[in-house]
Amino acid sequence: MSSQMTFARKASGLVRGLSFLDAFGVGFMNQGLTPSMWVMISLGVGVYTGGNLIIATLLSAFLCGIGFSLVWGILGGSMPRSGGEYIYNSRILHPIIGIAESFGNAFVWIMWIYVLAPWTIDPGLVMMFQFLGMPEAAEMVSTPTAVFLISSVVSLIAMLFVVFGVKVFASVQKVVMALGIVGCLIILLVLTFTSRDAFVQAWNNLAAQYDSLTYEQFLVTARSTIAASGDVLPSTWNWFDTLGVMVAGSWLFAYSYCITFIAGEVKRPDKTIILANLSAVLVPAFFMLWLAIVLYRTVGFEFLSATAWMDNTGEALAGYNFPWSTHFVGLAAVITQNKFVVFMMALSFMLFNLWWVALSYLAFPRILFAWGMDRMGPKWFADIDFRWASPVKNHILCFILGEIGIAIYAFWGNPMGGLSVTGLEIVSVFGVTAIAAAVFPFSKKAKQIWESSPYRSWKIFGIPVVTIGAFFNLVYLAILFYFFIVMPDLEGLAYGSLILYGVIWVLGILWYFYWKWRNRQVGVDTDLTFGELPPD
Repeated sequence: MSSQMTFARKASGLVRGLSFLDAFGVGFMNQGLTPSMWVMISLGVGVYTGGNLIIATLLSAFLCGIGFSLVWGILGGSMPRSGGEYIYNSRILHPIIGIAESFGNAFVWIMWIYVLAPWTIDPGLVMMFQFLGMPEAAEMVSTPTAVFLISSVVSLIAMLFVVFGVKVFASVQKVVMALGIVGCLIILLVLTFTSRDAFVQAWNNLAAQYDSLTYEQFLVTARSTIAASGDVLPSTWNWFDTLGVMVAGSWLFAYSYCITFIAGEVKRPDKTIILANLSAVLVPAFFMLWLAIVLYRTVGFEFLSATAWMDNTGEALAGYNFPWSTHFVGLAAVITQNKFVVFMMALSFMLFNLWWVALSYLAFPRILFAWGMDRMGPKWFADIDFRWASPVKNHILCFILGEIGIAIYAFWGNPMGGLSVTGLEIVSVFGVTAIAAAVFPFSKKAKQIWESSPYRSWKIFGIPVVTIGAFFNLVYLAILFYFFIVMPDLEGLAYGSLILYGVIWVLGILWYFYWKWRNRQVGVDTDLTFGELPPD
């Protein structure tokens, strides 16, 4: 059977217009930088108060730089089609696994809209108003109605950045990325050029202004408060907590894979995807190392752990009266209250949050598009608006589903909690795909694809490099999975989340059999579909 009869379209209709910088931007922006630094410190160190940020960053960069870069880079370069890991898992493992896993991942991308569009408001916009001395405005935008309305606007803007095609998307991304990096650099420079004595003095001056705890009083109060909760504020680091911090740090190191969702729209994918993945791991690692070093020097290990614990738990220490929280951006704001400087610091946080939402509009519609090309969904999944080379209908569906999620978050709180979304991805998306990468060179199903791969000769001691990369990837995932299990404070694998995700997998399997049956009725053999790549 010819490919034109097997697949929904003779050609994808997508355009290979994205450069290396564009592809790097997708991976780098999906790492989040400023908000991911916040998660690594406030949630990571906030739970694992004896964690060493420098060592956790170096270990994460090493394992992800080898594991994720090779796994996703080689899979993406070998099968350069838009749609992400659905393409790889359906061709290497089995189409049932490909559909079920990508069903779960499609849900996850909607979950990111549900969580991160509101984050742009709180803590993002709230933080900005607090820094600017506008507490009334901070309270006003924190109400459920305001969170829903503003988050909906954020989601709409994010969609508009993507729906008009990759050229518009790439142009806007460069601007957002540049502004976000500038804001982050300002935070780093403020901390870099401040000594320990100068920070303590700045803190104490602010404490006098707000009738709050001095630097030493804060430490004493934190020690006693944490002790009363049954824990101890450590004065030095330990290995267990350091490995635990890597779990929260996964946001900063494990998400460059987003590049693969636009693999069919990247120029020279055999080189671009793998190098962009590696760069999108190493660049955030550089920023995080810089931040960790200057925080330990300027703020102090014990003081940073105390502030992270306070920011994470939301527990106000008796006598602490600063008008903002003690996250690392707030620590920089202690040093300077220059309006432009604090505005840019908060803006960096908000811009990276905004672009996380935009990347959901990049990934989710292309998962549906890939299903449509394989005839695993309604025909309109594969529709492309030729004015913009964009799956517009899929974007509209994404917006509607995102609005439902935002409403749940705004009016009913965050029922998924903590790192649930990350936990689900580790169990399903990352784990399954790492296994697929490990067996890729040995898969009979994907033999033809592997033999045409530009990486088929990449071996070390006779072992395919992609298999080695998968090993490092699985080691990293095993560390994360272990700490999700043993540390419930991370809320990474809540039972409700696991049950929901299991149900979604089941729905994906049912979806597969339904469309297999539908295709058989019209004379299309989907077994042939999954034996080759969709048209470029």
